[in-house]
Amino acid sequence: MRKKRQHKKKPLTRSQVMSAIHSKDTTPEMLVRKGLFKAGFRYRLHRRDLPGCPDLILLRYKIAIFVNGCFWHQHGCKFTSQPKSNQSFWNEKFTNNIVRDIKVSQQLLHAGYRIATIWECSIEGKNRLTTSQVLERLIAFAKSDEDVIEI
Repeated sequence: MRKKRQHKKKPLTRSQVMSAIHSKDTTPEMLVRKGLFKAGFRYRLHRRDLPGCPDLILLRYKIAIFVNGCFWHQHGCKFTSQPKSNQSFWNEKFTNNIVRDIKVSQQLLHAGYRIATIWECSIEGKNRLTTSQVLERLIAFAKSDEDVIEI
């Protein structure tokens, strides 16, 4: 019996790693979607006709929900880090993301939408909230007069 050759795996480049990261249907987003649906909320996904293409829209409450990754949107928690290589590129990228988030929020508020931002760290990690805790906060927000909430 012949022994199979073992090929050494090449280390992935940063480009390959980053290209594997998706912006839709992420694990945190799916947890929020399943929880909202189970609680009886109906929503629309990724409305491209709205500024920022929110992850979920609760039409009945006119709420735009963003499930943001802490790394990409530089939340400032333990999931937030900055790559050591090509720092000028990443600093510009993160700054542009933050500026875009602010602009999108202003546009949505001006259009009469309320905004809920759910951070990755509140759903994943050691200090995460349970899905029911996230839903309780969203439901309380839906029934309140507040315009913006961060979970």
